[in-house]
Amino acid sequence: MRSLKSSHFSLWLSRSTPLAPAMAASSLLRSLTRHARGASAYRHLPWSPFSTTTAAAAGARDEARKGFPGLGPTAKGEKARVVVLGTGWAGSRLMKDLDTSGYDVVCVAPRNHMVFTPLLASTCVGTLEFRSVAEPLARIQPAVSKSPGSYFFLARCTGVDPDAHTIDCETVTDGEKDTLEPWKFKVAYDKLVFASGAEASTFGIKGVTEHAIFLREVHHAQEIRRRLLLNLMLSDVPGLSEEEKRRLLHCVVVGGGPTGVEFSGELSDFIMRDVKQRYSHVKDYIHVTLIEANEILSSFDVRLRQYATNQLIKDWCR
Repeated sequence: MRSLKSSHFSLWLSRSTPLAPAMAASSLLRSLTRHARGASAYRHLPWSPFSTTTAAAAGARDEARKGFPGLGPTAKGEKARVVVLGTGWAGSRLMKDLDTSGYDVVCVAPRNHMVFTPLLASTCVGTLEFRSVAEPLARIQPAVSKSPGSYFFLARCTGVDPDAHTIDCETVTDGEKDTLEPWKFKVAYDKLVFASGAEASTFGIKGVTEHAIFLREVHHAQEIRRRLLLNLMLSDVPGLSEEEKRRLLHCVVVGGGPTGVEFSGELSDFIMRDVKQRYSHVKDYIHVTLIEANEILSSFDVRLRQYATNQLIKDWCR
């Protein structure tokens, strides 16, 4: 990992490892839709442990709702509540198609938008604007900002109690000052959907987490773009040695999957299109290194792999 440590600008792009088992959004959606549309009048049966017909149990349910530290359980006659964890591909698709006339939807996630990840690489070099790859959740499912029983909570799920049908949540503040301190609360659910997505795997390579920028979110792309432009301007300062200029403008991409190859291609186009015109004094010092254990695009046809390799080598990448 010496190349990573000696390089000022490095990026990690690789395969993803599932964080948690995700419920199949399509099958759940069909089940929910059939349930909502199959009844002439919607009638909700409360979930366990409140699902009972005795007066004592009904009173216990009411007491639980009064003292509940968060969003309490639904009552008899109310719409069932579907809680979705995550605003990624599966979660957003489910919420978009969910019939909100029969269900309340509550989303708990650390971001309020869906990211179109295949285009993230294009935003790093200015081919696309950041807003082009982020779709607000309120547009995907307007009910979370309009319907009385539907909400979006900017929080992380920290635990699940399947017996009580509740999840534990903590607000996301990212260390910002003069804002709400991390606040813990609970959300009761009738249906719970895990759509928390995936995280990049480092395969245990030392130095990646400390020295590289992952490309998974919009703020990752913003940081890559900021760092790239900053280094281009700093490398033009008088007095810098050629070795220092090469260090500042050495971009290392770790991972030869679709995202890594796409970013390397976008970066090469940026060098050919913009750097040569706007930063002509340092254009000869910038280069891109793509690191992959075997062949790039290993899951693709051999002819496509060879074509991509030839193109990258031709376009400032090694």
